[in-house]
Amino acid sequence: MTASTLPRCLAATLMLGVAALLPTMVTAQTSGMDGDAAGVAGQSPQAATKDLQSRPDPVEQARLETREQAPFGRYLTDQDGMSLYLFEKDERHGQNSLCDQTCAIAWPPYASKQPPEAGKHVDADKLGTITREDGTRQVTYAGWPLYYFSGDKAAGDALGQDVIHLGAEWYLLSPDGEKIEQGERKNPSP
Repeated sequence: MTASTLPRCLAATLMLGVAALLPTMVTAQTSGMDGDAAGVAGQSPQAATKDLQSRPDPVEQARLETREQAPFGRYLTDQDGMSLYLFEKDERHGQNSLCDQTCAIAWPPYASKQPPEAGKHVDADKLGTITREDGTRQVTYAGWPLYYFSGDKAAGDALGQDVIHLGAEWYLLSPDGEKIEQGERKNPSP
């Protein structure tokens, strides 16, 4: 690990740790000593819990685009340039996602109300959707359900690349439909 990649690895590890602990912290704060609900950072327990459990609402019509960035090369993004990831625990061409509940807080699904569209460098024949347990349609590419990483805050961020989390690895996806293994592995586990 080089000095220049250490901050990125630490940031990804910290974000994953915080995402895993937040539901526990909110649960611990939901009742006061007098039996009344206690707020979290000025919020009611209901509002804080809703924020933690919220996922991006499905877009009306997802549009897959690509971005080219060293050291990854060209990889898939959403229509706003946010990186999209595959979860190796998911079965390729399976009919469901294995990332839900707490997992989906750290790794929100890329969901669409309408069938997704292909942007430049994206193969429309590889696009699809699966139906999640909550009824939303998650976008797939080459059979892989697609996810965001909650640690990515701006277009071009790829802090979820090659992270080992929740029993498997997370990767950016190439327009060919293959995982991208360039970059440095990050393991948030102690």
